[in-house]
Amino acid sequence: MNKILILGVLIISIYGCEITESDFDDVNMIEQEDSNETHAEFAGRSIVFYNVENLFDTENDPHTNDDEFTPLGDYKWDEYRYETKLDHISKAINLIDEKPIIIGLSEIENYKVLEDLINEKGMVDVNYGIVHYNSPDRRGIDCGLLYDRDAFTVINKEKIPVTLSYNRNFKTRDIIHVFGEFSGGVEAHIFVNHWSSRREGKKQTEHKRLEAAETLRAKIDDILADNPAANIIVLGDFNDHPDDDSVEEILRAKESGYANEGDLINMIYDNHVNGEGTSVHQREWACLDQIIVSQSVYDQKSGLGVVKNRAKILRKKELVYTYKDGGQKPSSTYGGRKYYGGYSDHLPVYIILK
Repeated sequence: MNKILILGVLIISIYGCEITESDFDDVNMIEQEDSNETHAEFAGRSIVFYNVENLFDTENDPHTNDDEFTPLGDYKWDEYRYETKLDHISKAINLIDEKPIIIGLSEIENYKVLEDLINEKGMVDVNYGIVHYNSPDRRGIDCGLLYDRDAFTVINKEKIPVTLSYNRNFKTRDIIHVFGEFSGGVEAHIFVNHWSSRREGKKQTEHKRLEAAETLRAKIDDILADNPAANIIVLGDFNDHPDDDSVEEILRAKESGYANEGDLINMIYDNHVNGEGTSVHQREWACLDQIIVSQSVYDQKSGLGVVKNRAKILRKKELVYTYKDGGQKPSSTYGGRKYYGGYSDHLPVYIILK
């Protein structure tokens, strides 16, 4: 009896050890799979910039010149038009197959419109967080940033004022700077810009964009001095072309490749050379909306890269108006005071991460 009992205990012990070892192997495999999946969460996702053309709410802000975008204002901006605008922006973003992990936006009025946007039907499947600051722009339009909370963690954020050295009363949009970490521990600096327009003429307003470029370049130099391998992604409507002095010479955002340490690479440069564009002025397309990266991103030195090292312009039929003669432009919300009910007078641009 004792021999039988001892034999039974040995058999149970042996099989128990085999089961336990197998269980540990399964756990290790699961942990390894989870680790790999986490590290690659941003791969195949996109980073987007979109000038959404005057995303105002319908309420009058007594501190800004937003009266035109109220129900009684010149644009007759009512709840229907506002809701239509939110729906269109959401649909435009969802035309990008590679789901956005970060979205830089310009021409938004306040935090509320960003809250309303992320609650749109097409946006709620991503857990978007918001970064926003009220800027001193007279019309009250700002930049903003949306980010997937499940794939990107904001470590630090700030607004960078753009002022003219000879005119401290100059008011324009601040630059947003966000430092954060993608899932997997990859850190990156993201900048969102909307430089001064050319409304009064390119030459007459060029000094304002040069000042914005110098301001941004100084911040980037500080980052690179501290960490030459920093991942930096610059988004924006620069109101200048990729080969204008503000972008190519002052910001040092170059064509594919680079000559000097610290040079940036403009992911939209090839689109510009090929005659493509994100907006239209007098029937001419121009790449005013751009995505620019540091050398570490271009060469994928620090865990973050861009598929094919170039940006894409989202030129889908829904976002474009076609003239009778075949010419095209972005399908805008307004033309002057006339309401067209389109999406925006700019097209989104984006990169795909690897």
